Amino acid sequence: MPAALMIRPVCPRDWADVARVAYLTGFFGQSARVYFPDQALFGALWIGPYVQGTGAGSFVAERAGEVVGYVLGAPEHDRYRQALSRVVARQVIRRRPTSATLRSLRYLWRAALYPSPHADWRAFPAHLHLNLLPAARGAGAGRRLLEAHLSVLGGLGVPGVQLSTTTENVAALGLYRRLGFEVLETRITPLWTPWLGHPATHVLMGLRAPGRDRDPVRRD
Repeated sequence: MPAALMIRPVCPRDWADVARVAYLTGFFGQSARVYFPDQALFGALWIGPYVQGTGAGSFVAERAGEVVGYVLGAPEHDRYRQALSRVVARQVIRRRPTSATLRSLRYLWRAALYPSPHADWRAFPAHLHLNLLPAARGAGAGRRLLEAHLSVLGGLGVPGVQLSTTTENVAALGLYRRLGFEVLETRITPLWTPWLGHPATHVLMGLRAPGRDRDPVRRD
């Protein structure tokens, strides 16, 4: 019988484990190594801004003492962007690059060319990321993490939260829909073509707080 799954708030000792889970699941549920060989840089860019205190409602799923999933989010987009800029300056501009770093720049360059869509940050100021190791999937961990996160956002009075995924993440799309997220936009992107072998479809989803105007407002 598998050990019980526990959902709890992130604490400082979890960040290295969260970065590890992010990397192991960063390519549509599989390892990000296929497109981003520099694991340390990946962790710094994807997790670093939250470590600086811009996040709220961050939780981990833990089983038998191992972090097997997480949800991270930031309720204030401007604070998150400022923290990300500091991370980029420290990790990309000032850091001595390795061969793995240089091979990872291909993805960063393409991500700048083909950015994900986003909704109007005034209407949907929060964003979130959720990832699970294979061993944690199918056990309700994703739903429990997401419900815990949304409960915190509700307590903060956040008017709306958005996320960007792709049609490659079928299970995640189903989870978000079941918890009330709606598709705000879809966009075919060549971002992932070198690694998938075909274009992907970005899916922008949003969830407004109860009682808010439900007409999504998008801003490029």
